[in-house]
Amino acid sequence: MPDYTAEEFKNLIKNERKEHFITPFDLVYKTFCDCGYDKKAKDFFMENASEYIMDMRSKCWEEFVPFERDFTTRMLSYLININRVNKMTPVDAIKDFTMQYPQHIYDLSLSNTQSRRSRAGKEFEAILELMLIGAGIPAAAQGSIGKQQFQTQQIGKLVDLVVPGVIEYLQNKRNTMLISAKTTLRERWQEVPEEVTRTGIREMYLATLDDSFSQETLQILYEANVIIVTTGMIKEAKYRNSSMVITFEDMLQLARESVDKWGKDKYSAEDTEKQKAYLNKQIERFADYPYVKSFYEKKLADIL
Repeated sequence: MPDYTAEEFKNLIKNERKEHFITPFDLVYKTFCDCGYDKKAKDFFMENASEYIMDMRSKCWEEFVPFERDFTTRMLSYLININRVNKMTPVDAIKDFTMQYPQHIYDLSLSNTQSRRSRAGKEFEAILELMLIGAGIPAAAQGSIGKQQFQTQQIGKLVDLVVPGVIEYLQNKRNTMLISAKTTLRERWQEVPEEVTRTGIREMYLATLDDSFSQETLQILYEANVIIVTTGMIKEAKYRNSSMVITFEDMLQLARESVDKWGKDKYSAEDTEKQKAYLNKQIERFADYPYVKSFYEKKLADIL
């Protein structure tokens, strides 16, 4: 067993996490199917979006914990010197281990914490993406088509989902919906109004599970045309009398209305070809995810 320096172990953590950890989308998709959401009708999501969001968040966490526990155990096992600890009592072995590798243990704990934060946002975006698909609402996700393309098309770094898609956004911003997904915001909420101004969009929907907005913050966001979207439970408990906060059910209804504004006559021949290319790309990307692949195949069939 090699004796890793702190820097070597830090690199090992990074490489092992990338190679062995389930991706956020894979975990969300597995949970989605395990819970039977892939068998639900469109109206289920329209009517039960809040419950779906909270259930998926909870179940994804339950799925994630064993992965992280096994990963942590495997990483710490790389540091164990069997010949050394065999000469010690269990208590002395633990004391020796913690005294010998304090930086290694700290770096692993820090990596786990940072990974959780990063994954939480990506999982939340995937949960929303599958909810839209379940409701029959097309949307282009930054994670699906790439951050670079989003920024190239002047959609913005804070936007995670565009309903119905990028082609529609470039043709008529007013008939599209931009959604930013953030589980918690802290001081980052200030970036959202800036993004609205920079992109010149009419409004942005900020999907979040944060329940700590002050009335002043809500007013600032409202005046900047940022609409807070949260669960029905959080709205009832924290923002019951606020018209500046809507539920996920409300957002889906507005998204469906946005999609209904786009008939085949709204697309030029060039846009139709771009749409076909985009759908084919998604079909290829989601080849191993039958539920998502089927959704894009149906969309492609509609325009052929």
